[in-house]
Amino acid sequence: MGRGSGRRRLTMRDLAKQLGVSISTVSRALNNRSIISPETRERIRKAAEEYGYIRNNIARGLALKKSRLIGVMVSDISNPFFLEIARGVHDVARRKSYVVTLCHTERKVENEEFFSRVLLENQAEGLILVGGTIGEEHLKRLHDNGVPFVIAGRRPKGVYAPIVAVDNVAIGYQATQYLIGLGHRRILFLSGPEDSATSQDRRKGYLDAMHAHALSPDVVPGDFKMESGFALAARLAKERKRPTAVFAANDLMAIGLILGLTNLRVAVPEEIAVIGCDDIPLARLIVPTLTTMRIPMYEIGTRAMELLVAMLEGAKDIEAEIVLLGSELVVRESAR
Repeated sequence: MGRGSGRRRLTMRDLAKQLGVSISTVSRALNNRSIISPETRERIRKAAEEYGYIRNNIARGLALKKSRLIGVMVSDISNPFFLEIARGVHDVARRKSYVVTLCHTERKVENEEFFSRVLLENQAEGLILVGGTIGEEHLKRLHDNGVPFVIAGRRPKGVYAPIVAVDNVAIGYQATQYLIGLGHRRILFLSGPEDSATSQDRRKGYLDAMHAHALSPDVVPGDFKMESGFALAARLAKERKRPTAVFAANDLMAIGLILGLTNLRVAVPEEIAVIGCDDIPLARLIVPTLTTMRIPMYEIGTRAMELLVAMLEGAKDIEAEIVLLGSELVVRESAR
């Protein structure tokens, strides 16, 4: 896979050989030169897309040199969780004399694909994908095209590159088990987006713990944003038979829930206990302070960048490496 693996990127020469045309014809087609027929141009462009060819802008007319450029794609720059991971990436990159370009994908696979292409066409040496959706096809395409990349903060189903993450199933189980241990039996889970592998795993941990104690699960969809927690508070305030505890799949939703419940004069934790996940800085500032599962966000970023540097420097046998970091229950005022 790229540097440090047995594969290399598809070149213009490879594409020309595959199509049975000259390199100059491929070049003219991809650079929109009118000297060739529209039919030939379209055939070559379609083949380039099908085979995953990525044009190297800098290499055209220049001797190939290392760019020291790393593309970091973050799914939501408004979420402190992902920014802390990106900070860890940046700090290692700076020590290793790499330059980081940050791209906001807005949790859309098509944006991941777009930024990947733009970065690689402009000679990025590797990519780090922070958060995001379950874009298996996109990950496989990067892998098959020999692009060095690391996945940080999520565990997709297929392993196409080194992964640095946490065991979100275990985290979901531990958070729910803690609430059960406090005596709660009606526990609601506020999930993240349906296409989030992180949310799916935390939900599985919640369900496993509830079923282990023969308790009925109650799952409400959310979007990892504070607003979905606030909206849940408005709903719960009107219910006669409320849950006695809520496990939110991330801190932002938990904080939104606490703010909403407090505004509606529903006492936390006396009437509804709340536990979150991540331990972002705001968790220590909200009133009441948030009980949460602490995720080593900064370390996820540093380890991801260290793995990518190792790949770029020729390290072997790390393509399928999965690094699972530990988590910790932090008991504060919202659930105790």
